[in-house]
Amino acid sequence: MDLRGLALLPLRVSVAATQATLGLGQLASPNGPILREGGYGTRLGQIISEGGLLDQIGRILADERGPIGLANTLADLTSDDRPIGKALARDGLLDRMADEDGPFVRLLEAGGPLDRALSEDGPLYRFLAPGGALDKLLAEEGALDRVLADGGALDKLLVQGGVLDRVLADGGVLERGLAEGGLVEQLLADDGMLERLLVPGGTLDQLVALGATLERLAPRLEALGDAIPGLNSAVGALSGAVEPLSSLAGRLPGGRRRSAVDASPVQPAELE
Repeated sequence: MDLRGLALLPLRVSVAATQATLGLGQLASPNGPILREGGYGTRLGQIISEGGLLDQIGRILADERGPIGLANTLADLTSDDRPIGKALARDGLLDRMADEDGPFVRLLEAGGPLDRALSEDGPLYRFLAPGGALDKLLAEEGALDRVLADGGALDKLLVQGGVLDRVLADGGVLERGLAEGGLVEQLLADDGMLERLLVPGGTLDQLVALGATLERLAPRLEALGDAIPGLNSAVGALSGAVEPLSSLAGRLPGGRRRSAVDASPVQPAELE
């Protein structure tokens, strides 16, 4: 540093200190970026003050029904020893359902149930077609109007002490179904009802096989139904043929004597 710079150093320090003081004054002024409305001070207060963002986050984390509590509940429900966890485990129920030969693949394959349902002449298109089921449902004084009318089915469902209250009550149907060892656990448990229903060769496959058997029997039943009128006419023809034969047998001499003997009363002496 030369002599000139050394001589001007106190002046530079003074100028820098003055500028810093002026800057701090501007920052701390009511119209400055810290104290003005919506400034940094207000925002910082919203974060660290009582009831601020940090306080709210702390209360949320401490709440048993908050996100942390829900996450713990979800972790408990999906643990390895719970039905949902077993269903989600590797080679569990969900894996078997999504297997190449599982019900999901059969449901989504070309020509499968979903493909047929979404085809142009399938049930979904018929449901949404003009004048179809949806139009009838939403028509004036249709089923939906009757359900939503005063005193209708929805009112009866939501009335105090009604069906919905009984279902959602403590110890009600829903609570019993979701309780440990309840219907949901029985459905999702290993070798449970759902697994027995969907396992290869299970109830669903047996129902499908039964449907195929009934389809094969349908033509035979139709043929049998067509043959019944012919059988009736044959029985009528046989009845018409038997009556003349009976009359002819009655005209024969031996037949008359036999009839007379059979018709004569038995004497007491003959009985002795």
